[in-house]
Amino acid sequence: MTERVPTVTVIVPVFNDVDRLRTCLARIAAQDYAGLTTVIVVDNRSSIDLRPALPAGDDRFRLIREEQRGSYAARNAALPLVDTDYIAFTDADCRPQPAWLSAAIGRLRAVDLPDAVGGDIHLVFERSDDPTTGPELYESAHEFDQRQFVESLGFAATANLVVTRDILDRVGPFNADLQSGGDDDWGHRLHAAGGRMVYCADAVVDHPARSTWPELTKKAVRVAEGMAGLTQGQAPAEDLRYLYREARLGAATWISIWRRERPDSAGAKVRYAAALSWVSLLRCTVRVRQRWMPRKAI
Repeated sequence: MTERVPTVTVIVPVFNDVDRLRTCLARIAAQDYAGLTTVIVVDNRSSIDLRPALPAGDDRFRLIREEQRGSYAARNAALPLVDTDYIAFTDADCRPQPAWLSAAIGRLRAVDLPDAVGGDIHLVFERSDDPTTGPELYESAHEFDQRQFVESLGFAATANLVVTRDILDRVGPFNADLQSGGDDDWGHRLHAAGGRMVYCADAVVDHPARSTWPELTKKAVRVAEGMAGLTQGQAPAEDLRYLYREARLGAATWISIWRRERPDSAGAKVRYAAALSWVSLLRCTVRVRQRWMPRKAI
């Protein structure tokens, strides 16, 4: 008797990014895993029609809409529709490699039976195989180190997260009130519930690095706001220590960068240091605004 192939649903939140969504969904449609039964694309208040991005004639793909802003709210909107053994999460700007699902689910079915897998996130750059702009140099050094996220910090970025249905039922949905940091929050709730997450180097999605300053700024502010939300209620002294660390990091990098081998050229070192300093400044600005400059009620 042929063994039943475990089934999986892929959930993809999206806001307006129809061109990269089309590429993402084409990559998902081309997965080599036979148990892919459903792909739920969650339109998070887009102002354009996303239907042209869905693969024509492939009834595994469906489009729903979520009005609450935020990727975690969008992911949660799809969860009641899931009836498969596994759930995979990725983002509309990601490009899953062909063996993404088969590698992740193979790891989930290994003898030690982990509850969740964080797969590798491979950065790709706009102009060449290597980072060139300040934002790209910053992201290549500091963003999407999924192995470190999983093995040292206890969570996986939702750009590449595959989980069992059982653990999702035990841990519950993402915190829909967060605009960033919801993957961190969910990972820590998984561990608190007795679950276990592992890293899988063979389950790979490609992710475009942010190449421009506006892109880097938008993400840095969003992440800083998410971290401020996750640490809400901590002692003011902790916030002051955070501000000191960030300010010191932003200033010290202009000295320490010249002692490092990479980036290798002087121009690249300056671009990297400028990006890191800018992110540190944004983090400090957001933390001060969130803690000591609350928005006035209208």
